[in-house]
Amino acid sequence: MTTTLTPQDTIADIPTLPELLESSPSNDLPSSVYSKPEFATYLNHLTDLPLASLESEPTTLSSSAAQLTNALTTLCHTSYPTFLSLHTTTSTLSSSLSSLSSSLDSLLSALPALEASARTFAQETREIQKERRKASLVLEQHDKLYDVLSLPMLLDSCVRNHSYNEALLLANHASTLSQRFPSNPLIQSVKSECDSRVQAMLGQLLSMLSEQAKLPALFRAVNFLRKMEVLDEQELALAFLTGRGTYLEGALKAVDIEKKGLEGNKEKDKESYARFLKRYVDVWREGVYDVITQYTTIFLERAPSTSDSPPAHLLILLRMFTTHHLQAFLTLLRETILLVADPSLLTSLLTQLTYCANSFARVGMDFKPLLTPIFVDAVSKGLTEDLEDAVDGWCGRLAELSVKDKTRPSSLKRPSQTLVAPSVLASIPRPTSAQLEAVASGPPNVPPQILVSYPPLAIYTNAILSALNGLRMLAPAKLYPDLMELMDKSLAKGAAAILKCAKEKPWLGDSRLSTTEEDGNKDIEVLEGITSAYFKVHIPFVRRALSEGVYSRQTERPSEELETVVREWEASYPSLKQT
Repeated sequence: MTTTLTPQDTIADIPTLPELLESSPSNDLPSSVYSKPEFATYLNHLTDLPLASLESEPTTLSSSAAQLTNALTTLCHTSYPTFLSLHTTTSTLSSSLSSLSSSLDSLLSALPALEASARTFAQETREIQKERRKASLVLEQHDKLYDVLSLPMLLDSCVRNHSYNEALLLANHASTLSQRFPSNPLIQSVKSECDSRVQAMLGQLLSMLSEQAKLPALFRAVNFLRKMEVLDEQELALAFLTGRGTYLEGALKAVDIEKKGLEGNKEKDKESYARFLKRYVDVWREGVYDVITQYTTIFLERAPSTSDSPPAHLLILLRMFTTHHLQAFLTLLRETILLVADPSLLTSLLTQLTYCANSFARVGMDFKPLLTPIFVDAVSKGLTEDLEDAVDGWCGRLAELSVKDKTRPSSLKRPSQTLVAPSVLASIPRPTSAQLEAVASGPPNVPPQILVSYPPLAIYTNAILSALNGLRMLAPAKLYPDLMELMDKSLAKGAAAILKCAKEKPWLGDSRLSTTEEDGNKDIEVLEGITSAYFKVHIPFVRRALSEGVYSRQTERPSEELETVVREWEASYPSLKQT
């Protein structure tokens, strides 16, 4: 069978130019050269050349090779140092790269251990880093921290120097910081210390209310207390009145020390008690009046804008304060004024208290009506004591007629020796009708002359007149009936004493007295004269001295007790004369 060859098969069987060159016996090039792209490109170039160019190609190549060789030779000759340096550098670089590769291998083998050590170090120094960061932060914020930490010290300094406005500003700043940083323990600690200083300032301001201070200082203290917003207005007013009351009580207690030194000398030191009361009244008036004016200025005149009148509870507090101190003052006055019991001293005290009440009337605290019963009681007590002393002195002189002390024979005396003046013993005076008329119509303050003849009776009369002269300075009208009754009671007691002496005649029958009939008649005559002077002159005169001389009233009828004694005397007078 015959095989037919196609043109494509015939072309495929023809070897290529590179293959022919590679199989040529004169080929001394390695086979790898023919596979290079530039070789194939050059062969393609040759195939594209015309024949003339192809024939001259060897010459061209030789010329180019000669030129290249010449250029290379020239280059080597001129640049050999560079090549040598390049060679050396290349050798060094090669060795360095080898060393670097080995070092990198060592480094890569050491990196895991280094990483583990670094993690361990980081863990171990974590707390230290935190502390360092804190220290760094503290160092960066040093000025601000110092300002915050110095707040308590500055606040304490302001409080001690009474710079309360600055202290309040610092306290407000600390409070603001506390609200901004509620979870910061440092800020809360500073706030706590500032609060303790603020409490100290509060105590200092409250103590100022109980110290000696004028209105500006008190007004300033109250205003700072208002700014602190610790007390409401009512509590602040109560604290103010309590503090001022404490100061007032201290001032009054200092005056009251004088009273303790007077105890035990009540009868001797009436003037001292009067001086004590005057001093007490001055201190009380000044203290209470200052509190009222200060309270009115600070609290009552600061009425809310919605009303022209101050709140009622603030007025009630002031009324309670003034009522309490007024009652305490009147109680002390009532207890102490009874120890004075001298109308002249009482008049001076009443004048002082009247002026005091008039000044308080301007602030709605007129207490003049409350003074009347106190002074009425004091006048009544004083006159009672004076009349009792007078009648006791009179009765004491009459008691000398009945002294029976056997160790003192001379202690027993007869009426003619003790009841009448020696100058009139020869002719015992008796009240005449003219004298009795003068007693009824004469001046009520001029004692009858006949009383001088009987010294005990004259002393008794002078004692009563001294009491009535003091009463004229301060004679309460409502006390007149009681004083008249008291006078009648005193006169009745004195009358009973003289009647008893006249009836019993205790000096008779005593062996220590050698009494003749003439002496006995003289004693009876003296008794007759002195009893007549007592009942007819002394009693009408002193009763008229009280009613007309002191009160300018008509003399009233004697009391039943006095009339009974007078009737007893009138009944016993004839028998006394016969005896």
